[in-house]
Amino acid sequence: MKSYLSLLRKAALISILSALSVSYAAEKAAPIPAPIKKAMTKYKVPTADFSMAVIPLSAKEKPVFINASVPRMPASVEKIVTSAAALELLGPAKVWHTRMVSQTEPNSAGVLKDDIYLIGSGNPELSLSDFRDMIEGLRSRGIQSIEGNIIVDRSRFDIPPHDPFAFDGEGNRPYNTGADALLVNSRALFMQIRPDRKEGVAYLYSVPHLNGLALPKTIPLSKEACGAWRKQIKPDFSNPLAPKFLGSFPASCGNKDFFYTSLGADEYLTLLFSEFWKKAGGSWKGKLVSGKAPSSLKDMNILSSTSSEPLAKIIYDMNKHSLNPAARQLFLELGKTEAGEPKTLAQSRKTIKAWALENKLPADELSLDNGSGLSRKSRISAGALASVLAHMWNTPRMPEYMSSMPISGVDGTMRKRHAADGYAHIKTGYISGARSVAGYVQAKDGKRYAVAAIVNGPSALGSVPVLDAVISWVHSR
Repeated sequence: MKSYLSLLRKAALISILSALSVSYAAEKAAPIPAPIKKAMTKYKVPTADFSMAVIPLSAKEKPVFINASVPRMPASVEKIVTSAAALELLGPAKVWHTRMVSQTEPNSAGVLKDDIYLIGSGNPELSLSDFRDMIEGLRSRGIQSIEGNIIVDRSRFDIPPHDPFAFDGEGNRPYNTGADALLVNSRALFMQIRPDRKEGVAYLYSVPHLNGLALPKTIPLSKEACGAWRKQIKPDFSNPLAPKFLGSFPASCGNKDFFYTSLGADEYLTLLFSEFWKKAGGSWKGKLVSGKAPSSLKDMNILSSTSSEPLAKIIYDMNKHSLNPAARQLFLELGKTEAGEPKTLAQSRKTIKAWALENKLPADELSLDNGSGLSRKSRISAGALASVLAHMWNTPRMPEYMSSMPISGVDGTMRKRHAADGYAHIKTGYISGARSVAGYVQAKDGKRYAVAAIVNGPSALGSVPVLDAVISWVHSR
């Protein structure tokens, strides 16, 4: 019986996707539903800027397509394609292991005279606490003093140099951090801002406290409205270890947390390793450098290691909070390579195309750049996004996939958007010139739909009400 039901579900999916391909071939313009058209008129979104695809998750209704095959910049809804491919190709239980190895053991006095190789696995979500635990694990191994260097092996990825300022000039924001086979905490530093109205200042605290990082103790308060406060404090990172804040902080903002990046990859790891190793009671005479572990790993000793959360949890965090660095890491992991061969972007793009073709998805309308959507090169159609959603609905990975998407009016990037509150799992996307939504919507009669809508062009900036109107219309069906 189970195999029979599985065949029925597969037949239904083939029927839906066949209808999709037929509609794409004809591309007959469907009338825009009145509530959506009204919102487009009010918020000045021309039809040429707008795409929509609504696929019923049964074979009883026809899909609704409006400019559905037009390739557009998807922004962060690109992550739903990366997530889908990863869940199917890697599996929800996939984990990444980061290791510290050496060719020798510490001597009886706890002194390690050799180098330690810190080998990156491409973990999409290597946290500060995981990294600290791995370093403290060296003390558990009996090591008290390290005389050699810490050699960071990033050879898991073969990628071009990344300029974090290239996309939007906000190179000190963690979302612009590029992929790195040993990426810890998105290379972010964390500062708490705590205003004291009586004293007229906000106090600044680095968390965790890191020796070598010198923050100003305070910043003046202002009476300005709490708007773009990150710009109002006017950060100056010309000295990355001693940032300055040349502006003021609006008292009306209350407590805020400020995440920023200012250090290169090796500088950041040096700062963390030095601090965590010192707090663990260890001493270190060497330095941290980039390099490659010898090929004879089997002859080396694993001194300490840490494992990632399973892929399903990583995707949950990535989609709920739209984590670009995690998506970049995961996208690279998709590249199919021989054992020991580094991952490349070209291989990952090829893998996505092959996965789409194998599952009868419109591969020509799924052109991913880096998997995160933080790109002006990616091009994905609304119809292709909806077809990925429809495909995943009929796979064993559907529960993990859908649960990773923000719930309207409840959490993640949809927490403050109230279209079909509680009845829509929606990934959102926004970059300059592009806004988008894609996910699952439950109608009032209980039926489910795969939904995708994209606006590209100058009208994208004010198009949130239009995209929300799409979600609300589907819910009201």
